[in-house]
Amino acid sequence: MDNPLVSVIIPTKNSLKTIEECLISIKEQSYKNIEIIVVDNNSTDNTKEIARKFTDKVFNHGPERSAQVNYGVEQSIGIFVYKVDSDFILEAKVVEQCIEQVKNGFTAIVVHNTPDVRVSWIARIRKFEVDMYKYNITHSSARFVKKDVYKKIGGFNKKITAGEDYDFQNKLNRAGVRTGFIDAEALHLGEPTKFWLHMLKYFQYGKDFINYQQENKEESKKQIGFGRHIYLKNWKKFLKHPILGAEFIIYNFVKFGFGGVGYLIGKFKNYENRFF
Repeated sequence: MDNPLVSVIIPTKNSLKTIEECLISIKEQSYKNIEIIVVDNNSTDNTKEIARKFTDKVFNHGPERSAQVNYGVEQSIGIFVYKVDSDFILEAKVVEQCIEQVKNGFTAIVVHNTPDVRVSWIARIRKFEVDMYKYNITHSSARFVKKDVYKKIGGFNKKITAGEDYDFQNKLNRAGVRTGFIDAEALHLGEPTKFWLHMLKYFQYGKDFINYQQENKEESKKQIGFGRHIYLKNWKKFLKHPILGAEFIIYNFVKFGFGGVGYLIGKFKNYENRFF
């Protein structure tokens, strides 16, 4: 266990713009005992070709990212598995710090994913929010996990396409798995650049949220909601950055408005399917 193999699982779909930077950041980790597994979902660009420059373990599987990650874990031979989205760039010590936390008795580790503010003004607002969640287990999810623990809890729920990370952490919590945090981060390159397309995504998330809620009735009350305790805890941040804080509040209203409408439609369709 001094130098365990870590299997990094990367689900991809038409990830041409970011996959190479992602894979380079994995290759440049200070911890070297890593195998890279790419599970692609029928990309029509050169994602697979680029991935094969970095690993011979490139597979095709669908229908969505939860199923892809579960499949990747089945192909892995590492003691630990680490899910990395194809639009993430890892700081050099991410895996090394995860292994250090393992030695401290944790079998699941949260790696904070922070938005790349260079992408858009929306990313700056999202970073204002997302960075409040660092070291907060209610609004975080482990992606680095001991493989036998991953299998024990059943991996990612393939029925859930909105909130699958929250669902995964909730299953870890229910199983009594010790979850730790690290300081090193992953930078999210795939931040939204067009506001209305971003809101439409939340509309779709709202429609799909019904599946998450059915599996996580109690946890969903804290994890998915407009007024979160973590905002109050970070009140000094709002005072320090009043304009950004005001922009975030407006953004949050619109985001939850779109998500709420989507949720009501999803709820109605679920009702129709059950009784008609």
